[in-house]
Amino acid sequence: MSYLTPKRPVFLRKYLSLVAGIALMSMIDPYELHAQQVQLNFKNAEVKEVITSLSDRYGYEFVFDGNLLKSARPISVNLKLSSVEDALSILFKDQPFSYRLENKRIILYRKAASTTGQLVRGKVIDSLGHTIPGVSIHNLQDNSQTMSSGDGDFELNVASFADIQLSFSHVSFNEKVMRFSPEQMARPVRVMLSAKESMLNEIMITGYQRISKERSPGAYTMVNNDQLNKQINVDLVSALEGQVAGLTYIKNPTRSDADKPILRGIGTYSNSVTTNPLIVVDDLPTELTLSDINPYDVESVTVLKDATAASIYGARAANGVIVVTTKRGKGQGVAVNFNVDQFITQKPDIAKMHYASTSDLIDYEIDVYNKERSRYANTESLFNYYGRLGSGSLKYYSPLYDLFRKESTGAISLQEREATINTWRNNDYIKEFTDNVWQNESRQRYNASISQNSSKSNTFVSFNYDKGKGLVRHEKNEKFNLYLKSSFNVTKWLNATVGLNGTYGVNKQTDGVYNDLFLQPRYTRIKDENGNLVYAPYVDLSSSVGPGSAINGETAQQIAANPNLKSTAFNVLEALGEGIESNKNLSLRAFTALRATIYKGLSFQTQFSYELGQTSRESFYDEDNYMMRVASNAMVSYNAATGVYTKNLPAGGRYYQFESKRYNYTFRNQFNYDNTFGQYGQHQLTALAGFEMRQSHTPRPIQQLLVGYNPVTLTSTTIDWATLSKTGISSYIYGGNVRLGDLNGGAQKETLHRYTSLYANAGYTYNNRYNLTGSIRVDQADLFGVDPKFRYRPLWSVGAGWNVSNEDFMKNSDWLNSLKLRATYGITGNVDQESSSYGTATWKSDKLFPYLQYLEQKSLPNPMLRWEKTATTNFGVDFSILDNRLSATIDAYNRYSSDLLISAILDPTVGANSRVINNGALRNRGIEFNINGVWLKKKDLTASTQLVFSFNKNKVEKVNGLTSTAQSYVGSPSNYFFEGNSYNSIMAYRYAGMVNGYPYFLDQNGESNIVFDENGTPTKINDINSPDALVNLGTLFPKYTGSINQRLRYKAFDLSAMFVFSGGHKLRKDAIDFASDKLTNAGLVNRWAEGADNDYPRLLVDYPDKLRTYAGNLSTLWRYSDQQIVSADYIKLRNIAVGYQLPKQLAHKAGMQNVRLTAQVNNLWTWSAAGNDIDPESYSLNSGTRNLPLAKSFLMGLALTF
Repeated sequence: MSYLTPKRPVFLRKYLSLVAGIALMSMIDPYELHAQQVQLNFKNAEVKEVITSLSDRYGYEFVFDGNLLKSARPISVNLKLSSVEDALSILFKDQPFSYRLENKRIILYRKAASTTGQLVRGKVIDSLGHTIPGVSIHNLQDNSQTMSSGDGDFELNVASFADIQLSFSHVSFNEKVMRFSPEQMARPVRVMLSAKESMLNEIMITGYQRISKERSPGAYTMVNNDQLNKQINVDLVSALEGQVAGLTYIKNPTRSDADKPILRGIGTYSNSVTTNPLIVVDDLPTELTLSDINPYDVESVTVLKDATAASIYGARAANGVIVVTTKRGKGQGVAVNFNVDQFITQKPDIAKMHYASTSDLIDYEIDVYNKERSRYANTESLFNYYGRLGSGSLKYYSPLYDLFRKESTGAISLQEREATINTWRNNDYIKEFTDNVWQNESRQRYNASISQNSSKSNTFVSFNYDKGKGLVRHEKNEKFNLYLKSSFNVTKWLNATVGLNGTYGVNKQTDGVYNDLFLQPRYTRIKDENGNLVYAPYVDLSSSVGPGSAINGETAQQIAANPNLKSTAFNVLEALGEGIESNKNLSLRAFTALRATIYKGLSFQTQFSYELGQTSRESFYDEDNYMMRVASNAMVSYNAATGVYTKNLPAGGRYYQFESKRYNYTFRNQFNYDNTFGQYGQHQLTALAGFEMRQSHTPRPIQQLLVGYNPVTLTSTTIDWATLSKTGISSYIYGGNVRLGDLNGGAQKETLHRYTSLYANAGYTYNNRYNLTGSIRVDQADLFGVDPKFRYRPLWSVGAGWNVSNEDFMKNSDWLNSLKLRATYGITGNVDQESSSYGTATWKSDKLFPYLQYLEQKSLPNPMLRWEKTATTNFGVDFSILDNRLSATIDAYNRYSSDLLISAILDPTVGANSRVINNGALRNRGIEFNINGVWLKKKDLTASTQLVFSFNKNKVEKVNGLTSTAQSYVGSPSNYFFEGNSYNSIMAYRYAGMVNGYPYFLDQNGESNIVFDENGTPTKINDINSPDALVNLGTLFPKYTGSINQRLRYKAFDLSAMFVFSGGHKLRKDAIDFASDKLTNAGLVNRWAEGADNDYPRLLVDYPDKLRTYAGNLSTLWRYSDQQIVSADYIKLRNIAVGYQLPKQLAHKAGMQNVRLTAQVNNLWTWSAAGNDIDPESYSLNSGTRNLPLAKSFLMGLALTF
């Protein structure tokens, strides 16, 4: 066992003289200490007594193994005013150990058993390459030992064994035993020790430097590889969910796009700035999103939260920074890993959408028809309103309406109409749609990686192939990902890294309009009883590739009877295979770095990365596809005098393609300094300074539209675009002028931005106890204004930390493993890449008269345009106790975002109504917990729990933006808000009651907006436009979020489950829209009825004709009233996984190192405070709209290591 003698003098004296002691030591020449005179007198004294005396009287510190003193001889000596070196040579003469003097530290080590042997020399380092002094090196064969010097160097004379085993041990590092052959001993060896599990040994990776948590006061969370892969992850976004306190996601309820990460609340008003944290991959910023990164390539993810951790990124760091570190080769030699994952996602549960049944919808539509019929003299007049072929006012009506039309013309009888309706009541288009159009989503993912590590090089290569099928038939996707990173130790002082990351994906999608459960009425069919396709003669669907709106039953009959026109018959299963859009994405990222060691602790690093992103899409519609048939019919003209039909759209298909690219590069040069110095190695200094350049370039996109296209010959027909798209032609069917859309409607755009930055950072740690850090950065960009007062404003941070657990008075606290207090303050920024300090305009040509050109002003100049800035104050504490069985990180922060970009009102005489300026402020306050506990730890059984919790509350501190009506504040809370309220507040009208099925509301004066007569019929209905009439009922953004991760391991099995929760926010119930006759909500059966005693409002069909125009206003007030507000709190069992590790002996027999199987279920259970099958994650909170619910997913994974 190793010993370290206690330091003197006592605690109180030491701390009272701390500052003076630091100053005094800086003036003392360390070589003078060796000339110190000592006076000693011992008689038959034990060596331990001598050591204690030297330590007490002269302040020397001894490091030794207690076993050395067992065979030590007694000491008798009388020395007067001898030097330390002379005294030690006399005291320890003829002892079984040797000594080494390092400043005020004396290291004792065992003498070699034989002088005739081999000298082993080497260096001991940690995972960052830093040297480790004071490591005990023990030869397990002959018990000889030594200790590493202050530079981590060691020498040990060993007997001439064929192989030797050396043990390396240190109080802060895990013991390591290594075997060396005579060939290896012939040259210096390099030994890397891993830090013992402790919060303060964790490494913070900022992208600019790597530094231990013990030496940094910054607020950050690191998610290591084990945490990332404790379950099967769909992508890196899902891997981080529930792992980082303060990192939440704005859920996309329709799942048409990825969820957006938000760190510590929303800190901007601008959609152009965005709320996304900056993504950094292997030290350099990237335009990639987290979803673009292969999770199997990731070694760790570090989320930088406060200004001290993130301010080095300057004007891009206000939303936080997520640093992704990719994998490297580990160990020695070559390792091969292979992963196979299978995903199956069920179809969404349609029952949770609360749709009305087929029979209820038929009854309701009959009521709507009868109500509409009553407004006309006869049935013929009603259908004249809907128009017919060439009438110029063609409108769609449903198949049910068409039955009544046919009955009125004598085409069918009353009994036939009734029989048809009764047959329809047994149909269910939604069920047929989900059975035939939808499919279980499936996905297969294959990942193979090869890694190699040696003293000269390190390489990691991976290949990922991902393919799947979407929810809708014909939807497919494929993705290929290649990652390569190699590092080479060119010389002892020069290291080079090169790498390439490439991703290519193909996503095939059907025309989105077909994925609509109410594309056709619920009483229609897709297939008959024999499985044959059922074709509807017409549907409520306009052409998406040209002119041509929906038609009605009478017009469909006329078209079917005309051979010069194409059929409008439709079946969704047939249409799904038409016009499939192919989206292709290519992403390339090349990077390189050189790092040169100049002097002890001083190095220079240069890095460069280049990114290319390319997106293309193409689609083809055959001339016989539904969309082309409708467009072709619309483009047919007729000359009544000659009786000639002219088809103005040429025969053939329609081909469209689009392509866009982006280019980005980052170039960085940086000096790094990291050194330990002082008499006892108590001073640790780290510093860096550098220069960075970035450029982002988005060229003009390329697009092409061809008609009359033949996919076999790859030819198309040239048409008169000027006539067809500008002048137009007279349509035979629609009776008016129609135009064919072209690609010349929008202005082309090209974007080029350049950035240059100077930055510096420094950190000082004293005695592993006290930390001070600071950073500064000056950013320049073409986006900023020309006013120097704003152009050169620096962004900076300072921080301090105290490692309380390293204090002497905490040494005897066996229950406490680590304790650190932190405090930081700093300013970071955000850039709006859409605004410009200069005035912008567009050169345009008139559509009808192309020769008429003019300049359209887009924005006014803004010489004071600057980045948004966020000042963050952070206080934190990290601790671990009970042999690291319980650990926690707690942070409290205050983020004040100012100079926020917002649209301000201008005098219209200046040429614009508004302009974006820096004139807003927003504050976020919060607290975060990340608590880990191992509450059961036995030989074969381990159980642990992680609690992640964050609370955030924001407040609009300053706003001088646009003002509008009450509906703007209700319907668009991210654009219209009040000072003093939460950003994204949920505003509501005040519901006052219901009379005779008419809801009424209070205006800004507290008066009803409806005046009723004695019969309960409104005589006057007023609009409510004043924002003062609204009440604030909370926020749409969660105030608290978190997760509970439970993990249980028993022998080769492990079970994990993650619950996620969110709350403190509100949502609107899915109130029925009684301003429309096209309803699908099951609530329509609860409609108001004469004499009924309920609180259900009248539907539009129940309104008297003279009040129908007011139904829209009342429906809006009802939907957005305080009556509809409920809590949006929820808890989900996000995933539960079971894993099994094959015993190593069985794996080895199969030629593998490790074999692991995993089975997992996602989205297994949900509780929502709103009830009524409302899932806030798949629900539009402000509009109160249901979207398809999240379905359960089943995952299987196999991981092999060779």
